[in-house]
Amino acid sequence: MLTALLDALASLPAPLVLLVAALVLVAESGTLVGIALPGSTLLVALGLWSHTAPDALLPAIAVAAAGTVTGAHVSRWRGRSHQDGLGSASGSPGRWRRAVQARAVRAQHWLAGRSPAATAVLLACGHWAAAARPLMPRIAGGAGVPYRIAGPAMVASGTAWAATFVLLGNSVGAHVLTHGTWAPIALVVLLIGGLLLQSRRRSVATGSAVR
Repeated sequence: MLTALLDALASLPAPLVLLVAALVLVAESGTLVGIALPGSTLLVALGLWSHTAPDALLPAIAVAAAGTVTGAHVSRWRGRSHQDGLGSASGSPGRWRRAVQARAVRAQHWLAGRSPAATAVLLACGHWAAAARPLMPRIAGGAGVPYRIAGPAMVASGTAWAATFVLLGNSVGAHVLTHGTWAPIALVVLLIGGLLLQSRRRSVATGSAVR
């Protein structure tokens, strides 16, 4: 996939490459379809592509950061307005949609119960995992997480994610695709596991106090 992307990018004008990359990253971070889009691969390809265009590295980082942060804001807005139907029951949804809505509502309630600091950290870390990237802001929006908590986390994490993968692509290329994406995913899993364990301990402590 990386080779095909580079072959396609090398023959296109730099402004067009950056525009297409920005649009893909908005969709990747802002829509449910984004789960299937190759965001990290695209950033690595942009880093490699920056060798072929003069002074393209900084514009590539800036455009990538703007695209993915914009997508995160779109996702949050859709969650707040229920534009995707998650967390809201409109009409008579089918079995699959009801199941998705139920899971979304549970996730929103769970996130709403986290502290502001934990919520910000979850949003920041979620941007580094492909499946969580378009979902975490959407869930946060549905959970009513204030922008003063979600906004800085989305901007800082999105910018860091874009800059890191473009720079890694510029420096070490395809090696990032096979080794560089597992660490942040593991971090998200460990963080969520720790929060769940903490919640379980609090529940047990509360139950013991009641008895």
